Amino acid sequence: MKRWVPPPSSLTSLLDVLFILVFAALVQLAARQAPAAAAAAPPPPTPPPAPLANAALRQAAIAATTKQLAGAPLLVARIAADGTLAALERDGDRRALPVPLLAAIADPDVGVAYVGDRAPAQRVCALVAAGFGLPTLRDAVVVIAPDAPRAALPVALVAGLERDAERCHPEQHALALVLYPEATP
Repeated sequence: MKRWVPPPSSLTSLLDVLFILVFAALVQLAARQAPAAAAAAPPPPTPPPAPLANAALRQAAIAATTKQLAGAPLLVARIAADGTLAALERDGDRRALPVPLLAAIADPDVGVAYVGDRAPAQRVCALVAAGFGLPTLRDAVVVIAPDAPRAALPVALVAGLERDAERCHPEQHALALVLYPEATP
């Protein structure tokens, strides 16, 4: 007959108990650290500001432009009624510079043409830079000031001066404005 042999002792229950103890310790440790982690966490990010309305953007742009222009050097090109660049002015320095801006054309329907349209060196901003010996007019404000009202000037001169004002930024990196006598206070 066979003898009864007791089954080998099982470590399963011992491992189960050990697992439960370790798990309980980890849960308690996590519970203690949760309030500290919540307190140390950065606040949620604030949403970006809402885009400005067009009116507010306009006011901000005007203020920024005014501030930029207030510190820019001012160069004045005086234009005579006969279509010549009569003088240049900068910080009290006035230079007479009689340069014709109009040329006679054989076409009887046209009569005169603006010289700066054919020769870039004859444009007002290029003449201002050359007159003061500057390589460029970077960040300057060029005021093109005709002596006569717009209606009294030849059409070719008015159109040429306005084109020169538009071309001044890409060519000389300056802001140019044509200010007729009737537009100034």
